[in-house]
Amino acid sequence: MCILDDPIFALIARFVVDDIDNISISDEIILQYQVGEIRNYIENAPIEQQQQLALSWIEEHAERYRQECQRKAFSNIVLDKRCADCPLINDDSKSFCIIHSRWVVLLREYINYEISSDKYIEETLDLLNQHKTELKISAISSRM
Repeated sequence: MCILDDPIFALIARFVVDDIDNISISDEIILQYQVGEIRNYIENAPIEQQQQLALSWIEEHAERYRQECQRKAFSNIVLDKRCADCPLINDDSKSFCIIHSRWVVLLREYINYEISSDKYIEETLDLLNQHKTELKISAISSRM
């Protein structure tokens, strides 16, 4: 089971990812990367200070580092995933609709801390609002 700290990612996962329980963002892998970062951080310090420096690094950086690993792993999972029920594309191709293409840009900006969660939500809703007529027409015509 995947536990996402970021509420935006948790929301996206519910709607975009087919099988959320099979998303694997391994704590073991995150810890291995952290251990590597800690080793790099303490390697030039005297032996007697290394343990304290390692604990200081953990206190200061561990939670943020875990969240960063989650962001990267989650983005790798969802950025190229096409919505299964997209009414704007009626074939089995791997292409993306205009909404998805713009959404990917917004998501990348959010992942890279270029926009806030509020801005991401606002712009995503605005994007859907701009295309709501197309979505309605496509959804109706695909049922006929």
